[in-house]
Amino acid sequence: MASNQPTTTAAKQLSMMTKISPHVYFYEPETAATQESSDRKTPKLILIASWMDARDLHIAKYITRYQVIYPTSKILLVRFFFKHLASPSEAEKTVVPALEYIRSQIDSGALSASPARPEILVHVFSNGGLASTRTLYELFRSQTGRNFPIHTAVYDSCPGLHSFRTSYNVFMVNFRKGILRLVAIPFVVAFVTWIWVWYRPLKFIAGEDILSKNSRLHNDLALIRQTNRSYVYGKADAMVDWRHVEKHAEQAAAKGLAVRKELFEHSPHVSHMRTDGERYWNIVTETWEKSMAKA
Repeated sequence: MASNQPTTTAAKQLSMMTKISPHVYFYEPETAATQESSDRKTPKLILIASWMDARDLHIAKYITRYQVIYPTSKILLVRFFFKHLASPSEAEKTVVPALEYIRSQIDSGALSASPARPEILVHVFSNGGLASTRTLYELFRSQTGRNFPIHTAVYDSCPGLHSFRTSYNVFMVNFRKGILRLVAIPFVVAFVTWIWVWYRPLKFIAGEDILSKNSRLHNDLALIRQTNRSYVYGKADAMVDWRHVEKHAEQAAAKGLAVRKELFEHSPHVSHMRTDGERYWNIVTETWEKSMAKA
């Protein structure tokens, strides 16, 4: 009985969000109030960029936890699906409603276009969330002529780069054990091999792959203005190599960004909260608190 309760509660809480589009939702608590300059404890907006093909039930666990920690914060959810990975135009269409929501918050005065301190906490999950936020940052600048407002960020299980092992695992997760999985293996191996050839020996034709582009631009401090960021990642992650995450963190730190690295030894991909929830949420809240101290 007890094991089912969080699931039921999470599903109810997710239904409280308003659906703007098939991929974008927002939540505005009735108790939401404008943040006075003396209030340095609560984000005005929490932007959650979910991992690829994430289920409602799993996303809801983060939404409901944020509602408890920051009950007066608005929450904006941007979802990501596999089809967006192969189509930049689809990815852009996906984030436009989120962009419009954020711009409406700025136009109404609920958010500042150029805040003296962060008002937004961005929570990025896996390479799907990385792609969503990168696209959002680029569209915001192209449409407004200025950068996305300064903020703080938590990167969960990202960024990851192409490797045969991790790419194979990403595609195979969609096939359960059984005959269908056995049939899929040679096709997935051939497809992953083709990706490697296209973006490595034939890179001069293919150009930069999407994972490398997302990773690079999230360390472009001319595009992304953050006071600080935290990386939460794991050695047991079969889909994102923990060494890729650490390399990205080191590159960000070398550029002068305040970086925190939190390695979980045994938790799988985007499962660090489930592995050690207390540690996980301490990282999140301390990341926000550090952004306030730096402001």
